[in-house]
Amino acid sequence: MLNIDQLLQILSECSGDEQALAQGDDILDREFELLGYDSLVLLETSAQLKHRYNIDIPEDVIRDLKTPRAVLEYVNVPASRN
Repeated sequence: MLNIDQLLQILSECSGDEQALAQGDDILDREFELLGYDSLVLLETSAQLKHRYNIDIPEDVIRDLKTPRAVLEYVNVPASRN
């Protein structure tokens, strides 16, 4: 099960911006675009999730997940994958 701290760590590393780590739970429902994360950061985040945790989020799906909460729900709630 992926938690917000793990996701924020990966986002921070992929973007080169450690500011995400300082935002904590306030970041859950903010859109990636508003947080400054572009599609390349999200694709790299998806690759890192696969590499580190064997969590596979297809490229077309990661583009549709707009917030950290949406990513967490996708990977932690099997019903959200349908």
